[in-house]
Amino acid sequence: MDEGVNNSFLSNLKYILDNLEKDKKEVNNLEDKKYLELSKTEVITYINCVYEEIKLWEDYYKRKKYENIIIKYKKVESIISELELCLADYEDKFNMNGISYSIFQIGEILSNIKKRSDINGK
Repeated sequence: MDEGVNNSFLSNLKYILDNLEKDKKEVNNLEDKKYLELSKTEVITYINCVYEEIKLWEDYYKRKKYENIIIKYKKVESIISELELCLADYEDKFNMNGISYSIFQIGEILSNIKKRSDINGK
């Protein structure tokens, strides 16, 4: 794995975790109402869920356990997309667009890793 790919993966991961950590604190300040189809409690649950899952990715990545990330990627991406939609009016407090973009970047890296792995027969 080249150093640029490693740096890109790890910097995107750090960006996501830093923002989700901030969001975990900020979410408690939301009003107790529906955010499109999610309640405040569901928003809190989703943010905590993706934070805990993504926290594991650095270790998986460093140990080259890419499949562990790939298996959870679609679920995490889906939750982030839903949060991005539901919190669109709160972009000044929750940087879901940036998190979503970093998730996309990680997905691109994982896709390339998987393609190389398939080509090499690993």
